[in-house]
Amino acid sequence: MTVINFNRLLLILSFIVLVGCSSGRTQPKQLFCPPPPQQNCQHRDWNGTPYDTNSENVKKLDWYWSFEQVRQINTPNDEWCLSFYSNNKAALTYSDGNQQKAMLVRMVNPDKGTMESGIGVALDGSYGAFSFDGDDAAFSAEQTEDIIGNSNIYFGKLKGNLITGMKPAGEMINKNNYSWESQPAISPDGNVLFYSSDINISTSGHDLFFAVKLADGSWSEPINCGDMINSQCDELTPFVSKNGKELYFSSSGPETVGGYDIFVSQISPDLWNYAKRGDLQSLREKNLFSMAENLKPPLNTSADELFPSSPVDTDSLLYYSSNQKSGEGSLVMMQGGFDIYVRIKNIVPKKIVQKIKKIEKEPEVPKVTPTYILEGTVFNATTKEPVPNAEITVKQMPEKTTYTETKSNKQGDYKVKLEKNKEYEIVAQARDLFFDAFSMRVEPTDTLTYIEKDIYIPENLTLRVNFPTDEYSNPYRYTIDSNGVETSMTWESSIDILAENLMKSKEYLEKIIFYGHTDDVGTEEYNKQLGQRRVDFIIAQLVKRGVPAKILEGKSAGEIEPLPQRLDEDIKMWRKRCRRVELVKVNKS
Repeated sequence: MTVINFNRLLLILSFIVLVGCSSGRTQPKQLFCPPPPQQNCQHRDWNGTPYDTNSENVKKLDWYWSFEQVRQINTPNDEWCLSFYSNNKAALTYSDGNQQKAMLVRMVNPDKGTMESGIGVALDGSYGAFSFDGDDAAFSAEQTEDIIGNSNIYFGKLKGNLITGMKPAGEMINKNNYSWESQPAISPDGNVLFYSSDINISTSGHDLFFAVKLADGSWSEPINCGDMINSQCDELTPFVSKNGKELYFSSSGPETVGGYDIFVSQISPDLWNYAKRGDLQSLREKNLFSMAENLKPPLNTSADELFPSSPVDTDSLLYYSSNQKSGEGSLVMMQGGFDIYVRIKNIVPKKIVQKIKKIEKEPEVPKVTPTYILEGTVFNATTKEPVPNAEITVKQMPEKTTYTETKSNKQGDYKVKLEKNKEYEIVAQARDLFFDAFSMRVEPTDTLTYIEKDIYIPENLTLRVNFPTDEYSNPYRYTIDSNGVETSMTWESSIDILAENLMKSKEYLEKIIFYGHTDDVGTEEYNKQLGQRRVDFIIAQLVKRGVPAKILEGKSAGEIEPLPQRLDEDIKMWRKRCRRVELVKVNKS
């Protein structure tokens, strides 16, 4: 590989907010981005010694690195980056159709996470690549009304699972409607913002810049990170280590193992001193970065590695995204496209090594799995009366295999025994009602022995399969809650549970009536048709799962029955909530 003008931009257009192509160089739905004009990205193959990961050799060391694919958060689609806001909680940016979104995740172990909730952002379009300073968040976004290829940086506060007070970074950073500013990285002290931009695309591709927070809270004119960082190729996805000593980033040259590789550069302490004093002239004139070094194999591969990040010391844990297993994607393996990986530093004192060797010779002693009791009462969500004989099904995730089944007693009470350190999906349903579903997980270190959780099953169900505007047959990956925020449940799973519920009560059903609702964008007649098409899509999915078509009836209210807009609720979030399908059971008399 000698010239990588095309290879380094061989990322699909759906990555536009994260590693996008600027307007004027691509057309909507074009598969690949063409190389920018007048670019001279001369690539050299990396030539060095990879890290030794042979298990026999690493046992001789005091420590060694292992490279793992993070479990339970990867899918056959693209997962781009983990942006940590605490030691074990992060925002996961992922692709959903032609958009990027973000999901809050909790890291159970360094190489294992669990989805918790989507992040509500008051915009239509793509967003992601977060960076946090406490509850202050910086992120990049491309709104639907923006020119194709444009991306801007925004700020807001993370409150629960919502971004509040969203505002643009300002004209010093978001230069114009054609430039691409993205992938912000806030410094540990919150006073410096690194990001990638194509503002100088005609001469040097995407470069890394930084801006300094001024006394009035605004940001300075951006400063190019210089030749130690930037090349004639693309530099992307900056990340500042927690101690402020290192700048990690991805680059397509000039010397890489292949595609985009992850590099690290040492940051001079003078940068933080100048920034604190507001000495912009010294920041422009001084060389404040060491020559960037390739993190080399096996972290970097012949594929693309992007978005380095860490909640702690980068030497101990370093997360990143790679498409090294692209083409191997499957629902069974839960990988494919870009997936999240982690480099873990394993400390191996000699005494422990000797103990491990001794244990290896001894017979294995069966482990006792700690357990806990989940109990509560099942109620009718409308009448608040207890529901006897409600069916409780516990499935182990992500395999979705049935772990146990039980029923509520005459008083509506239920009790199940579960194992710690396992993820469960609990579904409660009743003959004349619909269902309620939730996830449950308890860490093995948790000392609790029981959890009390009441369950409320609705008489009428609002199915919030999240459709893009004007779409009726291609939902977004996750359903949304009553606030318009993505849940951790896929739309397929919600249809599976609904189908199971209807099949169990079909003998008692006269019919199920589906009412499709839309937002107020478009004409009344158009929205009535759109609502009907969305209902027809849901019905078709249920029929595929064995529900008799004769008991399913679809109607559309279109836009004429909107939900009340809440006080201070952004209109985009309100419209998102309005797009819903409501279900009513009609039982046989």
